[in-house]
Formats: sequence, C-alpha cells, structure tokens
Amino acid sequence: MQLTDGYFESLRGAVNTWECDEIGHMNVQFYVARASDGAFFLRHALGLTPSRIRTSKRTIIALEEHCRFHRELLAGDMFTMRTRLIDMHEKTLVVLHELWNAATNELAATIVAVSASFDMETRRLVAWDEDALNKGRALIGPLPDYAEGRSVKRETRLADLTLADTEGGGFIESYRGAVSPQHCDDFGHMNTQFYISRYSDGSGHLWQGLGLDKQSMIASRRGSVVLEQRLNYIREILSGDILIVKSALTEVADKTIRICHFMFNAETGLLAATSEVTAILLDLDARRAVRFSDEERARLGGHVCDISKVGQA
Repeated sequence: MQLTDGYFESLRGAVNTWECDEIGHMNVQFYVARASDGAFFLRHALGLTPSRIRTSKRTIIALEEHCRFHRELLAGDMFTMRTRLIDMHEKTLVVLHELWNAATNELAATIVAVSASFDMETRRLVAWDEDALNKGRALIGPLPDYAEGRSVKRETRLADLTLADTEGGGFIESYRGAVSPQHCDDFGHMNTQFYISRYSDGSGHLWQGLGLDKQSMIASRRGSVVLEQRLNYIREILSGDILIVKSALTEVADKTIRICHFMFNAETGLLAATSEVTAILLDLDARRAVRFSDEERARLGGHVCDISKVGQA
C-alpha cells in the first residue's frame, strides 16, 4: 500500500509469546527479523520481484543496520511497518524501516539499513540496473530526526580484528555455536535475525563475565535492555560455519553502558560481523531506566576495555 512522502507499507503482523524474552517484551532479534521481512517488499518496490530474483540471481543484502528501540512491544501487540528510501548510489542504498504499534499508533522502532545489490552467483556487489535506480530514486525522502543516531553513530565500523587479537585485553567470550540450515535465508547465508540472536543469547555470559549475575538482576526486578544498536555485516556466514562472539564493555555511565560485540568465523579466525550497543538497566515493574549502584559502576568500571588499542603492534 502506497503511503505519503515515499513511504509504503512493507509488513503487518503481531508479536508472538515465543518472541518475547525474560524482560517481558519482544526480543531485539525479532525487530531485525521484521526489517528482514519488510525488505521483501522493498525489493518488490524496486522491481526485484521474487520471480525476477530467481531468474536474474540478483538480490539485495544488508551491510549495516542501525536500530533505535523507542517503545516496547508486548505479546499480542499488533504492528505495521512502513518503509522508504533515504539515498541510493551505484551499488548501495539507505532505507528506513519504521515499526509502529498498530493499536496505539506509537513508534516502536526505527531501523536504518545500508543495503546493496548482490550477485548470488559471483557473491559480489554489483551495480543496480536502470529500472531499479529509477524506481528507487522516485521513493527517496529525508531521514526523520527520530531515526537519527544518538548514542551510536550510523555508517561507521569497528576495527577489523581477528579472533587472535581478542585474546586477553578485557574481551569476554559471550557465545560459541554453529550455524544451522534453518538460520539461513533463500540467498544461502545466515539471516540477519540470527546475528543479533547470538549477541542476545550471549548476554547472560557477558553479564557474568562482568561480575554481575543476570538471574539475580531478574530476581530483583531489573533487567538489561538495548536502547540503540548498530549491526555491521562484514563477511558472509554460511550453514555449517562455527562462530565465536567476543564482547567488550567500552563505557559505563550512570544509567547506560556501551558494549561492542565481535563475531568471528572460528575456523578462519576472521571477523564476520560486529555490533555496537547502548544498553540500560530497566525496572521491570515501573518499566523505567534505573541507575547503576555505586558498587555496580565500580565493578563494571574494572572491566572497561579500550578497543582502539586492540590489534596494534
């Protein structure tokens, strides 16, 4: 459905109970999953219909996603997503996905994605064809202020470290596991949802490594919540690959912390993806951010890592 100012509706649905985490709201991986689903209608808007993609072997892949989580979505909440292009270049584009609570008409999340034209046979980025360029440029509009980066910058990248670079120096192994076929999309590589699911699944190990017990936090009616996150997809991850995530605490403030995740192909030791996160502690009853105690800040402060110096000779 075409909306105003270049927006078009790209998704509608509801939050399932199994998509919610121990905090009681939809887990971050499913926000990214919604953007991945909405991208199908983005392709359609550019003339890259499912049948044309199968024939031409050309599609669109995400290179970066910058997410801001504005309001909680709970089990049973209905949502809609609207999408529009922000910019378009020879091989890449910038697109905005907005996820709205359909009952309250409140903005739940914004995801600004840098995506690219991708040849599925050569596994390389290629130029858009003229038809896609013309269709895309007709949909371009400005990026609203509420989708701009605040605590995490858009269109930047963390250092291209190797797994060996992260030995010692304050890094914590937060996840280790394998990629199953059901985690991969119709283009043959791991779907974006399952990148962020690894970071989310590793959060308990991260908190434990930082000297805080996540189960005790939940028992005291407090939980960790992501406010803003940038995801960078650097090298393809395929079914059967084995992964290790190393995470580092890089900043502690009164109410927020900054975390950087590095996802590696365990076989090659090469960096596959990164994520930079701003998170808070949430009072699970008041549903408001709370300050870290002096003891917690002191304990966390002892784990702060200056990642700008990692990997330097």
